[in-house]
Amino acid sequence: MDKGELRRVFEREWEKHYNLEFFKEEGFVRKRCPCGKYFWTLDPEREHCGEPEHTGYTFVGKSIGRYRDYIGTWKEMAKFYERFGHTVVDRYPVVARWRDDLYFTIASIAVFQPYVVRGEVEPPANPLLIPQPSLRFTDVENVGLTGRHFTSFVMVGQHAFNREERVVWKEEAIRQIFEYMTKEVGIPPESIIFHEDVWMGGGNFGPSIEYFVEGLELGNIVFMQYEEGQPPRELSIKVLDHGIGLSRFAWIRSGKPTPYDVVLPATVEYLKKIVGVEVEKGKLLKFIEVAGRYEFEEDPLHTLREIEKIVGNFVEEYLPLADVYIIADHAKTLLFAINDGAFPSNVGGGYNLRVLARRIFSILQRRGWDIDFHELFTTIAHDQRLFPELKEGVELAAEVMEEERKKYIATRERGRRKLLTIVRRGGLTPEGMKLLYESYGVTPEDAREFLREEGLDVEIPNIYHLLEEPRKKRREKERIIDVEGLSPTDLLYYKDPYLFEFEAKVVDVREGWVILDRTAFYPEGGGQEADRGFINGVEVVDVQKVGGVVLHRVSDPHKFKKGDRVKGIVDGERRRALMRHHTATHIILAAARRVLGRHVWQEGAHKSPEKAHIDISHFRRITEGELAAIEREANRIVMENRPIRTFFMDRGEAEKRFGITIYQGGAVPGKRLRIVEIEGVDVEACGGTHVKYTG
Repeated sequence: MDKGELRRVFEREWEKHYNLEFFKEEGFVRKRCPCGKYFWTLDPEREHCGEPEHTGYTFVGKSIGRYRDYIGTWKEMAKFYERFGHTVVDRYPVVARWRDDLYFTIASIAVFQPYVVRGEVEPPANPLLIPQPSLRFTDVENVGLTGRHFTSFVMVGQHAFNREERVVWKEEAIRQIFEYMTKEVGIPPESIIFHEDVWMGGGNFGPSIEYFVEGLELGNIVFMQYEEGQPPRELSIKVLDHGIGLSRFAWIRSGKPTPYDVVLPATVEYLKKIVGVEVEKGKLLKFIEVAGRYEFEEDPLHTLREIEKIVGNFVEEYLPLADVYIIADHAKTLLFAINDGAFPSNVGGGYNLRVLARRIFSILQRRGWDIDFHELFTTIAHDQRLFPELKEGVELAAEVMEEERKKYIATRERGRRKLLTIVRRGGLTPEGMKLLYESYGVTPEDAREFLREEGLDVEIPNIYHLLEEPRKKRREKERIIDVEGLSPTDLLYYKDPYLFEFEAKVVDVREGWVILDRTAFYPEGGGQEADRGFINGVEVVDVQKVGGVVLHRVSDPHKFKKGDRVKGIVDGERRRALMRHHTATHIILAAARRVLGRHVWQEGAHKSPEKAHIDISHFRRITEGELAAIEREANRIVMENRPIRTFFMDRGEAEKRFGITIYQGGAVPGKRLRIVEIEGVDVEACGGTHVKYTG
């Protein structure tokens, strides 16, 4: 069922899911808003649920509770939850290399999916609190305008993994956040509204409770309780997934006009001073209060005119400040992403980053502003000193942006000519605008400026919502056959990569694939081609792995039946070449990271018997000098004849010991990881076969 159907089911069963003892003890009453949402409030006369669409932001310009700045709010929050037995853990990278379905970390729970949530890996602590920077690109149009949207924000995750023994669940979670809001922050209890909602994702679902104060959602407590299916079943591990908005808590108690002024205070002031932007505070507060009611996805200018009917003639005065906020937000996201190993590009998650970079360049071009990116990123790193490692990424981020600016300038004039041609031939469709962006870097804002200069009055479609690359990665392969009921294959190639002859038993023959109880044939994976050879003299033409089961495609499957005893012979020369090439890619990657910098990551690789190649992330063309240096470094590692160790480790222990850089080859499934360590050079989680020494 979809989310709407699920919500109706939970509404009918509300006493089971939402009727908590906490609400009864504190005197909350359950009501229904005219918009259809059910909510809990201490005010029996309240009619609306507190969503900003009804009231806007009624707190803007005043401080709700006791003042704390952004960093102070985090310290206070961490100290509060530590009193309840929570351990604070370090953030994960914003580039989700441990996941095979996401490019970026979109929420704190993404750090613990799927293995901790499924119970295959122990959490680093239980319960825990994590200040997790999260990247989302679904609301690009709203940044700088609504006051509540960022492309990157810190989600403070309160997580607990409840097995037989309950750690933190519904009653505890809601009591703790209520106590934090009322006793620590000083929010009046009657200002707090709790919404009934549902959450679903990743095959799981459960009830959730959002909490609002004066038109602003501050957090969402998700109770991950069920697994999708017919009928749904209760999860053996019930996961508390509570996302707390750090920026929103800091904003509501600050008295500042926007959260950008709270999260990036020095950055906003730096930009305002550089570009000479200043607006009347009274008008600004009124604008932000009203703007909270709206979304700006379809036609931002039309929406701004609607707001102007309420607040008066202020839009033209505000738009330059909105651009300051946009630059500050987008640059912060780029600094986080670049520091953690992602770059603007035309593919995958890099596409989202290029959208942000070009939007910054478009603003600078249209406004005639000039900023020093090194100084900008330095200021952002100061504002985000909760994460001191960002300082290390300033130099690189500035270099990346300068390279991106060159590409933007190089294509912009051609894009202008193409735009005018399209418009004069009959109009500009959303698809045409998308083409102009992707091929020439022309943003909707650029297009409006170009046409205004030509005296043309043409409606420009807003296409940022069309530009969002799907957050989910495409999986490399579909499931080949159903291996239900089959035991995992005993993988002899891990026990001895030089074992080329073995005996085994046929456990099944399915759809032309022969399945053995044990095998020395390496299946295609990690960019390494599959082994070839013979089973009982019949040629093996392909080897694949589904789950833990190895499948052998043979030239004549009819010569095999379940229960046969067989002899396998692997093509040893082919395997040795593949082993050398696979190890060589690890060496070259390590050499490239030493020469070019720690920002280099593997983005793809292929190893055949004849040759191997590796794709790496870098933000500009590699020079001949850099290439020669990589070659010298790689050959030095070879000549040192360093030993290569392969061993298995629990995933959590491997991440703790070696860090997230072990996922150079992408996400690796399973509770236990196979680690390949070139002594003193490189450590990666890798399922491939390798030689024993670099020589």
